[in-house]
Amino acid sequence: MKLVLDLLDPRPYWTSDSLKPTLLLLSAALLPTVHFYLGSIAFAEKTLHLSRTLACDYMFAAAFVLFALVPIFLVRLTKGTLAEHGLQVGDWKSGLAFVFWTYPIILVAFLLPGAYTPELQNFYPFDPAAASGVGSFLHLELSRLVLFYSGWEILFRGVLLFGLRKYVGDWNAILIQVIPSCLWHLGMPSSEIISSIAAGVGFGMVALRTRSMIWPLLLHFLIGTGTDALIILVR
Repeated sequence: MKLVLDLLDPRPYWTSDSLKPTLLLLSAALLPTVHFYLGSIAFAEKTLHLSRTLACDYMFAAAFVLFALVPIFLVRLTKGTLAEHGLQVGDWKSGLAFVFWTYPIILVAFLLPGAYTPELQNFYPFDPAAASGVGSFLHLELSRLVLFYSGWEILFRGVLLFGLRKYVGDWNAILIQVIPSCLWHLGMPSSEIISSIAAGVGFGMVALRTRSMIWPLLLHFLIGTGTDALIILVR
């Protein structure tokens, strides 16, 4: 028994300097996993017996708690500031230029062709009621922006990316936040799983260069909303 306890003793690996990266790396594994199983639309429908619309709201709200509030708490716990973790406007001129030039290319080259594929049509929008009217569509997209996308970018292109760069370097910090981001997409259309890797790398680079997670957030929102809108229009 003593041998087992000695082998599992975490103290040889633990120093005061390792507290922050340890907490961040644990959160990178734990928070998306908890959301994947307990914060999903399927969980809300099957376990909580919510309607599809409320299940989507539940999924978005759970993402905000796990991906925004918990990481912000970790930042404060480790005596960091929100600004140094990307929660600031940053280089807004470069950020706006990136969104302005990149989104039309993505729209024409990827979103429009993808809207005609059965795989995406059968998956989006999350709430089919969004196709019933402008109000329902805006409810889905704005709640996803305020709760889900903001939480997502705070965790991945904010706290994880900026919090780890000091310890592993910029490039490795980008790649680390891509891993849980990609794994969270398992079960979604294959094209989205693959694109999540490229988007995670690109968004991470933009976040670091603009010193802000706002610009990846804006582009992420436009991509998601554009996908839903195009699929509804072409059906």
